Amino acid sequence: MKRLLSPLAWLCATSLALAQLPVADPPRGWKTAEGQPFQATLVSFDGTLVVLRMPNGSRAQAPAAKLSADDQAYLTEWQKKQPIKITLPDVVGVETANIKTEIVSEDAADEKYVYRTQHFEFESQGKFAPSLLREVARNFEATYELLKALPWAIDPKPPSGEYFKARLLKNKEAYQAAGGPQNSGGFYSSREELFVVPFESIGVKAVGKSYAKDDDFDYSTMVHELTHQMMHYWLDLLPQWVVEGTAEYTSTLPLKTGKFRVSAAKNGLKDYVDFLKKRAMHGVPEPYPLDQLFGITNESWNSILAADPLASRRLYFTSYLLTYYFMHLDGAGDGQRFVRYFREVGTAREAVAKYGKDMADFKKQPGVEVLPDGRFRYPRTMTPPKYPETIATPAAREEFQKKTLALLLDGRTEADLMKQIRSAYTKLGIRL
Repeated sequence: MKRLLSPLAWLCATSLALAQLPVADPPRGWKTAEGQPFQATLVSFDGTLVVLRMPNGSRAQAPAAKLSADDQAYLTEWQKKQPIKITLPDVVGVETANIKTEIVSEDAADEKYVYRTQHFEFESQGKFAPSLLREVARNFEATYELLKALPWAIDPKPPSGEYFKARLLKNKEAYQAAGGPQNSGGFYSSREELFVVPFESIGVKAVGKSYAKDDDFDYSTMVHELTHQMMHYWLDLLPQWVVEGTAEYTSTLPLKTGKFRVSAAKNGLKDYVDFLKKRAMHGVPEPYPLDQLFGITNESWNSILAADPLASRRLYFTSYLLTYYFMHLDGAGDGQRFVRYFREVGTAREAVAKYGKDMADFKKQPGVEVLPDGRFRYPRTMTPPKYPETIATPAAREEFQKKTLALLLDGRTEADLMKQIRSAYTKLGIRL
């Protein structure tokens, strides 16, 4: 007997054994792309394929493109609200035996030594001893693997060229001459696409005619700035507290022989707080007021960093507390809001990445002159790519950041959020 198709012949009836979502949607009216109405209950949507329960109890599935534009918009918003399956890795890193390092050039007269790994090319003012080269190389590559593995969907790629670039300088004077900000141990220049750090910030000392690790060798500054570098296309989209908070978070994860122990993030948190208690001036700082922190511009942040070390410490500390809280303590402790936040920002990040690629291609065109500081000149007959409208102006950037911040607040005021943060940390034995 031939089965008669319903008017919704584009839907494929199915008996798929799909797990029900925690909260089922009520039945609603839908329309096909051609405008034909029907009733159904949404079961699931993966971004491409929608599964519906029809009034007779059967299930049907079809590409979302077969539905009306309004229904597609509804599905997009619905998907943003659904629980995200998040699995944090236990250990992330590299095997030392698999790290390949290449000596590109060594020029003692010019104090320029260039080394290369799979994803990085770094220039040093001093010759690295083999043990130091191995340590730096595996920490660089381990940080790359960490940013790939965390659920923030960073997808790290060099903005231009084949390698991420870094410069390691022999003293603070050379560091500040290269643009190093006051009261900083390292910086990432998005314009030059370059990570810069002085030897003393990572614990490197001269041994004969080369440099090696000293007893104070520390990976945290390196990991912090490399995190900025891995997040190059995100930096203009994120508020400064997220930029610095994520970098503080990665730099406090325990790292040994090229492996981060993500599952031991709590150990990193307690070591961080203990360090502030025992060794930092003024101890554990009071958290920065959230209503002020959330609105600080990059320019204001840098001004505070240069003028007020104590306020700077509060900024970084609070940014880290927030990142750790959203990753491990907020809600059910599974990072739902933070990952959802990054997914929303990620939609704009794709436009920024495209702009970066288009601009790199534009600079290669005949007639375009790229200046040493990264700026460029071009004939009036040419038109460079336009920066994404989402963040093209300070006002647009502020509006975008307010919109995405609302995903983290999720109806809470800054005061409500701070109460929850204090309570969560108190349960860990950390009083704020």
